[in-house]
Amino acid sequence: MEPIQQTKARIELKGKSRELVFGMQDGLISILGLVAGVYGAYPDDGIVVATIGITGAIAAAISMAVGSLLSSEAERDLLLAEIKQAYELFKKNPYLAQESLLEELVASGLPKPEAYRIIKLLSTKEDALFQSFQNNVLELPDVESENPYVNALVMFFAFIVGSAFPVLPFVVLSGLFAFQVAVGIASTALFSLGYLKGYFAKESPLKSGLKFFFIAILAGVLSEWIGTFVSSFYT
Repeated sequence: MEPIQQTKARIELKGKSRELVFGMQDGLISILGLVAGVYGAYPDDGIVVATIGITGAIAAAISMAVGSLLSSEAERDLLLAEIKQAYELFKKNPYLAQESLLEELVASGLPKPEAYRIIKLLSTKEDALFQSFQNNVLELPDVESENPYVNALVMFFAFIVGSAFPVLPFVVLSGLFAFQVAVGIASTALFSLGYLKGYFAKESPLKSGLKFFFIAILAGVLSEWIGTFVSSFYT
């Protein structure tokens, strides 16, 4: 049973790292695009770029955290409502759950006599029968035990950490060099995230890392061009 427990723990850890990876990735790309666009409009004013980058990062991090919290709570509430409705149906017509489970087992390749014995055994325990009906027939997952408030905080701080890579160069540097450093650091950080994503997803880490890397380069260059273009209407 130990390998099974290790596999289960690894899957749970990957699921919990969702907000962390997504928050850092979004912070890197979106704030890099923001500071690059502002730099295109104000190439000689690092204070403006840094100020807008910092305030934009904080506002976006709050928005991401609130969005994560509200979406998690909404998903949880909808799932609980579906489970409650399914349980009411189960209590009124338990034979429907037995018949549908029997059909499901037979459809999966189990001989009907053996499937019938399994259903008979499950029927001796109402909770076990409903759990099987919920997961296998209705395909309703169990309600996650994760705390949505913790996930929202993880999202917030992950976004702040990710956005720090493209913003900090404009705090200590200025001009074209600050822009080049910001794009370089953000691209390297995104390459690392992509590499890790590929490693854990059993894909090519190098291919995944390069994909993230070129997305960062493209976001930075295009945003800088857009900022320069838009600013030309006001100068």
